[in-house]
Parts: sequence; C-alpha cells; structure tokens
Amino acid sequence: MRHGACMHRVSVSPGFAVLPPSGQRKPWHSDTLQKEGHPAIWKDGKLLEEACRWLNEEIVPTRESPKTWAQAAQSLLTWLDFLEAADIDWRHATKDDLTAYRDAYLGAVSPQTGQEYSPNTVRTRMVYIVNFINFAVEQDWIDSDLRAGSRMLPPRRHRPIDSDALAHIRKGAPPVVEEAAASAVRLNKLLPKAGQDDTVRVLRREELNALLGWAGPRPSERTPEDGGSDRDYIVFALGWAVGLRVQEVADVPVLPFLEMVPNPQFLGEFFKLSVRGKGNKTRPVDVPAWLVIDIQAYIDGERRRALHKRGRNARESQLILNSEHSTRTGRPMTKAAMQALMERACERAGLMMQNERVNPETGEVAVTPVPRFSMHCLRHTYAVMTYHNQIKSEYSNLDAWKYIQEQLGHKSPQTTINTYLKHLSTWADVRQARSLLEVLGR
Repeated sequence: MRHGACMHRVSVSPGFAVLPPSGQRKPWHSDTLQKEGHPAIWKDGKLLEEACRWLNEEIVPTRESPKTWAQAAQSLLTWLDFLEAADIDWRHATKDDLTAYRDAYLGAVSPQTGQEYSPNTVRTRMVYIVNFINFAVEQDWIDSDLRAGSRMLPPRRHRPIDSDALAHIRKGAPPVVEEAAASAVRLNKLLPKAGQDDTVRVLRREELNALLGWAGPRPSERTPEDGGSDRDYIVFALGWAVGLRVQEVADVPVLPFLEMVPNPQFLGEFFKLSVRGKGNKTRPVDVPAWLVIDIQAYIDGERRRALHKRGRNARESQLILNSEHSTRTGRPMTKAAMQALMERACERAGLMMQNERVNPETGEVAVTPVPRFSMHCLRHTYAVMTYHNQIKSEYSNLDAWKYIQEQLGHKSPQTTINTYLKHLSTWADVRQARSLLEVLGR
C-alpha cells in the first residue's frame, strides 16, 4: 500500500458561507446541506458531498451528540484516507479492501496515543463505515462487490456532483433498499469482535505471583499498613482461581457470598455459585473456601467503605464496585474498567512485551510496550492450573477435562481440550494440592 499525504479533512460548519469575491454571506446549508454545527468532509478543498449527505441524513438526525457526529465523520475519513493511499476510488472499493482496512488497523498503532488500536476502536469505526456503504448502496453510488451478491458490477461514469444543478435533491437511481440491507448483513460479519483477543496466553507461576504481589496480600490477611487493593485481588482471583470471563466477574452478585459459611480449617472445600454467562445462560461454578473468606473480607472492608462514601443508604447487587477513591465510588465496576485495571497491573508488575506496529496512515513503524496479558488470560491460566491439579489428584484425563469444561461453560470437553492441550507445559511442574492457592505456593 502506498502511503501519501491525507487528502481529506473534517470541519464543523459555521452556519454561513462567505462568497468570494463579493464577500456576501449566505446560509451554509443552501449549497452543502450542512446546518450549523454539523460535521463536513472535504477533499482537496472541496466538499465531498456524498459524505456530507450521509452525515446530514443518516447520522445527525439519529444521534443527539455532536461528539458522536464528529466520531462518525472521523471514522469515515480514515476509510477514505486508507483508500486514497492505495489509489482506490471509494465507489469501486471492494469487500477485500474493507477487510484490508480492518486488518491494517488491528495491527497498527495510533499516532495520537502511540498505543495499538483496540478491537473496540476498529469495530466502532467500521460500524460507521458500513453504515456509509449501505447508504451509498441505496443511492446507487457503489460499483463493487460491497453491494449484495457476488457479482462485480462494471464501473459507471459518474457525473461530477458540482456540475449537476439538482445535486442537492437528486436521489440517483431508485433506492436499492433490499440490496443495502443484504449488504449490511454481509459486511457486519467483517467487524472485529469487541474486546476479544482469541490468543491463548497462560501466566507462568512467577508472572501470576508478580500480578498478585502488585494487588497486595489476601484481603483476609491484609493489615492497614499493607499496600494494594482487596477489590483488585478479588477481581484477579475470580479469573485465575474460578475461571470466570471478565463480564461474568462484573456480573457476580454479592448476596450469595453473604450466605456462605466457610470453615478456615477446610480451605480446599468448594461453594457453588450460579453465574450468568454467554447467551444469558447460567451455570454453577465452584468457588474455593479460601476465596469465599477473602471475598467476605472485601465485602466487610473496602466494599462497605465505597458504598458508605457514595451515600448512607447506597446499595448495589453486584459484588465488585468502584473503590472509595474513584470518581464513581460505590457503583458497579465495568468490564472496561477491569480490562484497564489489568493493563495497569501488568505495567506496574513489569509484565509487558514489545510490539512492532505499522501506522496505516503514515507507513511508519513503531515499537511500543503493551501489556503481556488481558483479563481473559487469567481464565486460560485457571484451565491449565486446574488440569494439572486434577491429574495430580488422580482424576482421569477425561474427568479432568470434563470438570474444566463445566467450570468454563464450554459446550463440550473437546472444545476445552482443543483450546488448552498445547499449553499444558506452562504448569507441568505443578504439585498435588487441595486448592489452586496452594498450587501457587501461597
């Protein structure tokens, strides 16, 4: 792909235009359909009117926030610049070009932040780009397989929009509404899954200890002089010691833990907890007694203080809340906040790796430090640790996989085996223990 100077830009219409050379002012929207405060996209000093029509007819009327309008305009601008750099007319861009755009940004760094683009960012941009493509299909502006079906349409001659006296009211060919809907279904399949990283990364013993060391001692053993956070320890433990997904951690209710009565003499005992997982399906999972004790210490300590700071009568059904030092103190911690917590913990614990990324807008190569692990990696770690502990406890190979499958909520043991079999060597030296806490040597 050839990288050149970006030819498109976004501006916000001032509500009027000055006509050279007379200096006469007239309403901005009389020529551009853009009202005051609406975003507009320019190319080489001229309005890209197709893009402006999309913004004015599809985005502004359905979204209330000017920030959202600007986000939509900037998203489309990245698509137009990507095509410009490859000498591709946006009218003739193909499904392969859209796939290339997605892959280029998923493997790139942002020139603003120096960090790699997240799947969420790329997905958000592509949602707007696909929306524009669907609008363009309805207007019969697109001449490629971005339309529904597998046929490639021959390029047509496009009348310059600034030479058409009826450009501002012309709808082109009859709207191909059904074709646009079919195109949307096909193109939406190209969107990256939000927040998902399918790479299986398992923390080694020393890495997991470093992560937990940053969070501090167990909540049930912590003193006022100790650093760290009870809540952070519990968030991590629900991943590596129970195998929950990050959204499942965010949704865990507090009430069941208030009713559990663990015996400190039997830390290897398990308590059943009903968890709501993918597809809103519930499944029972085993929570070790030692973790129940720590969770109850968190409930009576940090969690209670966060609720009290929020208000005397504040109540929340979720277990994990924002801390007393947060601007959203005492309110449920979100999935995004937990992912950010993991990134922060990896940085502080030295669990980073160097990634080489290419900026698709400039072609420049940058090496940036990124967290080695995500919250989902704790779930992977749980699976591998548990397998070895089950085998050391003389469970059969099939029974070990079956238990992990049920704990993780997979449809079949084969799914679990296929995911983790080649990663078992990470914890191959595990010793027999009553609980994963003992496996970890804590």
